[in-house]
Amino acid sequence: MVAGSVHRLHLTGRHDKSGPKPDLRVTYSKSSGWQIEVLSQHAYNWAQRHADSFLFDNDGNRIRTNRTGVNILVHDARTNGLKTEYIGPHRVLTF
Repeated sequence: MVAGSVHRLHLTGRHDKSGPKPDLRVTYSKSSGWQIEVLSQHAYNWAQRHADSFLFDNDGNRIRTNRTGVNILVHDARTNGLKTEYIGPHRVLTF
């Protein structure tokens, strides 16, 4: 490290803003629970095949589920090449 320089970690925000945008976005709130927002057409087509229709909201672009459902859907999505963004209370993760 160069004298006087400061190495800073950025715990919030996407690290590579020029990279591909996420296909799915996972959020949690006490009032609405766990939600997976479908952001791309590819993710929408995938979700129609992999998620039970009763989980979708009226617009068909959000999936309401529990923590186990999030883990299963995100794992399957990642296996199928979809990018997921998780917006947590302290940082944003893209995987």
